[in-house]
Parts: sequence; C-alpha cells; structure tokens
Amino acid sequence: MIVPDLLRAPRDVHVLTEKPNTEGGGSDRFWSMRLEGLHYDHIRAAVDELRSRWSRPIPKQIARSVKSVALQDALARTLGARSYSHWREVEQPKIADFLHEHGMSVPTDLIKWPYSPRGVGSLTARQVADRLFNSGLPLPKRLFTGVGSCLFAPRAYGRLDFDQAAGYAFWTDQQRYAFCEQHEEEILLRAEYMQDGCGLDYLDMTGRMLMLNAVSEFIGCMYNMMGSNLIEPALGEPVMRSYNMSAEGEAFELQLFRLFRKEIEGSDDGWVEVLPVPGNANLIFLKGANGAFDWVVRDQRDKAFTSNPLYPFFDKGEIPRAMDQSKLDGHLYFATGTWAEKLEHDAESRHYVEGGTAANWPGYAKLIQRELIASLGYRSPRPATGAVSDHFIPHRLGESCLMVSPLVTIADFFDFCSRTNWGQIRQEKACKTLDKRIDDLGAINMDPSDLPVSVTWLDAVAYCRDYEARTGLPVRLMTIDEWRQLAPPPMDFSHVRSSRLLIVKKGEMPDDPIYEQLGWGIVGGDGKLGGNSAHRHQADGSMRYGPNLKWVDNDAGLAFASVPGFGEWLSDHRHGSAPAACVATGRSVAGGTIERDLCPVRMTMSYKGVKVGFRLCYVAHLDA
Repeated sequence: MIVPDLLRAPRDVHVLTEKPNTEGGGSDRFWSMRLEGLHYDHIRAAVDELRSRWSRPIPKQIARSVKSVALQDALARTLGARSYSHWREVEQPKIADFLHEHGMSVPTDLIKWPYSPRGVGSLTARQVADRLFNSGLPLPKRLFTGVGSCLFAPRAYGRLDFDQAAGYAFWTDQQRYAFCEQHEEEILLRAEYMQDGCGLDYLDMTGRMLMLNAVSEFIGCMYNMMGSNLIEPALGEPVMRSYNMSAEGEAFELQLFRLFRKEIEGSDDGWVEVLPVPGNANLIFLKGANGAFDWVVRDQRDKAFTSNPLYPFFDKGEIPRAMDQSKLDGHLYFATGTWAEKLEHDAESRHYVEGGTAANWPGYAKLIQRELIASLGYRSPRPATGAVSDHFIPHRLGESCLMVSPLVTIADFFDFCSRTNWGQIRQEKACKTLDKRIDDLGAINMDPSDLPVSVTWLDAVAYCRDYEARTGLPVRLMTIDEWRQLAPPPMDFSHVRSSRLLIVKKGEMPDDPIYEQLGWGIVGGDGKLGGNSAHRHQADGSMRYGPNLKWVDNDAGLAFASVPGFGEWLSDHRHGSAPAACVATGRSVAGGTIERDLCPVRMTMSYKGVKVGFRLCYVAHLDA
C-alpha cells in the first residue's frame, strides 16, 4: 500500500491547531482543521481547505493567521512534530517504520462499533483521545471498543427468550441473572435474526450472552471511557453513567458489570492494543486484529465547529444576539486538555445530587454550563442589555431587570409577515432543511387580530430578530427558568375525574370528556375541543380560541392566557425541538414536564389540539 493511503484517516478527523501570529486566548486561539490523514500531503490539503473558506483577497485580520507555511508548521506541531519539514523528513518516516514493525497495514475504524449496547451510540474518537491524553490516568495496554465483537449482533433477543430457554416465566431481572449463573457457559439458544452487515448467519448464545443482551440498556451505562470499564489492566472502580439509583439497583448493576467484563475478557474480539509513538506525545495508534489499525490525536474533535445550531434554516446573522449561544459552545469546543465525557458525567451527577430528576433534566448544554460555573469558575457571558421600553413590563429577577412583553398578537405578527415577506421566505428556508416543510400559519390564526398569534418556534425567532433590527433592543424568548419565576401558578384541576366514560360510535372518533372538564379553551373547526377535533389532523384544519379563554395576571400585571390548550414558546432549543410551556398546567403543551417534553420547532403543535404563542423579553441596562 502506498504511504498516503496507508496514513489516510478512517473517519473525519478535526484537530485544534494554533493560529499563527495570533495572541488571542480561548476559542480565538485555535483553528479547527479537517485532516484527511497523517501524510504530509494531507497536511497541505488541510491548510488549503482552511484557506479556501475566504474569497481572495483574504481579509487582513485573518490573513496573518492563515499564511500557508506558518499554518503547515502549526498543524505539524499539533501532530507532535517541530515543523512541517520535521514531520515530512523525520516523523512521517518514523511512523511508517513504526507501523511496519508492529504489523499494522490496514487503516480501519476500530472505534465505531456498529452493534453497541442499547441506549448509547458507539464510542467516538474524541472519547478515546480524551481518555488517553487528557484524563491524567495511566495509559492502558488495551481497551475494548467492541469493533469485531459479535456480543450484541443478535437482533431483538432479550428477556422473553429467557422464558423459552427455561421453560417457565421470569418476573425480574434478578431471577434471570440467577438462571444465567447456572447456565453461564451453556448454549441456550441459536440466534438466527442478526443485525444487518454483521456477516453472521446465526450465533449460538450462552446464558451469559443472553443475559447481557436482555439487559443491554444496563450495559450501555457502563460502555464509556471513564474508570476502567473498558480498560486493561483494570484499575479502580467502574464508573457507570446511571443516576439516582437505589442501593439495590447499584448492587445489581455491579453484578452485571462483572458479567460483562467476564464476557469481553474471554476473547480478543473487540479489543485493541494501545501503542504510543515513541518520542511523540500527541499521537497514539490502536492495533486490532489482522493488521487493522487506527489512530487518535491529542485534543481531536469528531466534527467541525459550528456557531449556528439553527443552520440551514437560519444564517448566523438571522439569530437574535441574545439567543446566540456560540460563546459557550466555542469555549467547550476549543478548550484544550479537557475530558469532555467526564465533564458531562460530573454535570449530570450534580443535577441529581442537587435534587434534579429525569423529568426536569434540562439538556447537556445547560448542565455543563452549571458545572463549569460551580466547579471551574466559568463566568457566563454578560447578556446584551437595552433601555427600558414602555412596550414591556419590568420584572426584577435577582440583580437583573427582565423586560417582558405581552403575548404577540395576530395583528403584530402578520404585520411583520407583510413587511418582510416572511410567509414566502419561511417556505424557502424550510426547503433547505432535512424535513423540507414547516407548518402553515393561516388556518390556525383565524381569530380576532388582537388575540395571541399561534406560530412555530422558528417563526417566533424570526420575529425576535426583526424586532431587534427595528428597535435595537436585544430581544429574545424567555428561558424556562425565567418563565417559571414569572408565570402565575397553575390552575386547580382537583375537580377533574381521573376515570371517565367514552362513548364510541361506529365510524366516528370518540369524544373524550376530559377536554371539557379541563376547560381546554381551544376549539377545532368542527366545533370539537382540542384532541377531539378532526381538524388537528388536517393540513388546512383550523383551531380557534374558545369563548372560555381565561386570562391571569402575574404580580407585575403581565397577562397570561391560562387554558390547558395554550402554551408559550421558550428559548431553550435542543436538537430541533424547544419547550412550549402552559400556564394552566405548569407543564409542556405536549403533556410532560417543560424541560423534557419538547416540541418540534417547525410545528405549530395544532396536531395536539393546542395553540402556541410567544412573547419577547430582554435584560434592561443595569441602571433600570
């Protein structure tokens, strides 16, 4: 195999490279560069690709940090050499000899296990790199990634198969474990349904393998690079990514961990040798079977940095300043020497130790921010502030004054649409996204124009940006924490019966009396309340406010629509979804907790028989 192909990366590799001729700190200190491999031609290609991001002439403030020769040297230093010429003439030949010496001849992804346990994805290169370079723990001789192991290759074999193997039913996992102990090495069944691409027609499963497949979600909690879970030699106690467990649950989990270790230690399948390059502190090779090998670089990343999670629907300049989270994202991405997986684990552990639950779990971004503030002295960027406006009502929250608007009305929103041609623009933007669509706003906004508009979260963000551009005020949507502090208390639903009688007529959908008992407040175009309305399933189906629309003021005199069928979009966006909070219930309009039961940002949520509006807020100047 020719050297460039031998040294080609088996996956996308992004490395942090110091910007030449730059004295900045933090995220401004590094470029994130995509590296195709370890050959010197790959270094030059990475430099050319970075420089191609700017049209010629390159702006002066950037040109100094992307000079070709200096950038080649910087990238070579990232890989452990003194310069580009040193990499080409010394380090690369040394690596070629190193590969030959250890019989490594087939570049292979030895980290991404296609058949990882339930509930978790495969390991990532960053997880492995952080553990080997940044954990401060001794370098292991071997680690288990799972690649090449058929442990979880059987498809859909689990708890019910124990009944078949034993000839009687089990009621608990502890009972299954006891049965497994008696038949640990005995073949109990032949798995004939296998994962696609595993290369096996069947697999004979022992009692131990069947048990591990049955409780695969437990194994997922121990499939991580912390502790010595996947390390040999094993040092110290295992670290589980399970939280809020009882003492009995933790004891059972430890039993399963020992079973898992016994299984993976019984074979070389799934293990890789860890081979640091002599004299190079930034590069480590992983050696698998039959000449397969992989490699990781200090502080490498799995993907390119993006400062705009709302792309491609919004460009960076179309996001309200106060909703731009790129500073925290940049801090986490460009911080060197960090152990990201452990930071996540510590953040989640703190959430539960301090009384949090799975129901109010706010997402890793919020958890990590809290952990950085609590343990590492991180200070959140100071929010943009604006002058006091008569169109907003002030609310004192701690040391800040939060200015909050009434709910945006149908008239206000459609004035924005007519001024900006937003109706057409939103459709064009939707075509750029994976889903290719966004809910229509016409049929759901046929109420009097002074009532709250019903929109998607993306529409609310666009309105915020337009308002900011027109007024200069750094408006945004409220956060969950802010909304909880400002919203009136939920309604009393003690009168609602937990059991109810549904009359079902042939060919008709049943009318659930719960919507009337709750005082739902939203009526479909067919005159039926909320989820009883067939209009919620129709593309042109309408939803209107009912005659019992109830308004409640908070202590500052700000009006809230308090019916179970109405919610407000909040700012805490995560992975294409956002919270929509209902004042009447104190929960998400989707039914669960606000933090957990998020709603798709491209939907109005009319399919749930609800309306979702929004209001603006911003932080006033300190002298307010």
